[in-house]
Amino acid sequence: MNWRTLVGSFGLVGLLTFTCSAITGCHATPSTEDLTEPATINMTVTGAHVAIKPMRAEVRLLGQTVARRHILLRSPAAGRVIGLNILTGDRVRQGEVVAHILSREVEAAENGLAVVRQIDPAEASALAHSVKGYIPGSGIPVAVPEDAIVAQRIVSPGQLVAELDQLADLIDPRSIFVEVAVPVDVVGEIRPGMAARVSSPLHPGMAFPGRVAGLSPSFNQSGATSDARIEFTSTKRIEEAGAPVEASVTLRSVPAALVIPAAALFEDAANDSYYVFVAGNDGRAHRRIVTTGIRTESEVQITSGVGLGQIVITSGGYALSDGLKVTVVNLSNSPARPMSAE
Repeated sequence: MNWRTLVGSFGLVGLLTFTCSAITGCHATPSTEDLTEPATINMTVTGAHVAIKPMRAEVRLLGQTVARRHILLRSPAAGRVIGLNILTGDRVRQGEVVAHILSREVEAAENGLAVVRQIDPAEASALAHSVKGYIPGSGIPVAVPEDAIVAQRIVSPGQLVAELDQLADLIDPRSIFVEVAVPVDVVGEIRPGMAARVSSPLHPGMAFPGRVAGLSPSFNQSGATSDARIEFTSTKRIEEAGAPVEASVTLRSVPAALVIPAAALFEDAANDSYYVFVAGNDGRAHRRIVTTGIRTESEVQITSGVGLGQIVITSGGYALSDGLKVTVVNLSNSPARPMSAE
């Protein structure tokens, strides 16, 4: 069928109507379902307020306690030790008598008296009176020269000793300090005067205040560590020498730092920078470049990029993006002075 046949059958008006219908069918109006926009993504996240709190950068060092001053308890005479019932860890006071020394002469006289009693009991009575007048009480007393703690008893009761033999090793508890090993990569950060806290398994749950007193000018044989000396700064101290300790030395401290949870911080390795996502009042996440200060395992000091009271997002990881709609739940760390979240 050609166009002349169509004109004859429908006429010119019919042909125009047919053509318009065909064109209209090619450009039909879409349905309401076709005009619906894709659903907007709304991520549920956790968040925390930027808060103010003190922050400290610390390094933990292992070591042991050392007694700077030992006091030697010596025998005042040759003889047999009587008493000396002190044990390691006992406290002794200046002038306290802890033992007696029975001199060899006195012991010989008593042994002779025992023989006389067997040979001539009548004569032994008068001789015993003479011997008792010669013997100075229970023997020569052994007195402690000053307040101290027993580190080790050297001899046992009943043992024979020579004059000036050492009976016990005492330590001055005021002379005890801490010696720690400082790794070579940390030596440059340690300075005399830095505050420290000392703990030991011998005193669980306790922390003893101290201060770095000095650094060794040399390294150990392996070259991996150098020794540092920490002095206790209060009367509360460890009084056992050779005790294993851990010392936390404060390298830097900020009494009022802007702090966020470590989980909120992201690293941009390509640009050598860090950023966070702030939950805005518009319900969207906003990426903010930040600079950091002191860092711990759980918290990070922020020196620029966010303000007190803003809400940083702590979950979602790298699925977060700038402008993403978010709903914050489990908000923590309410600030003391809230500010705008923008």
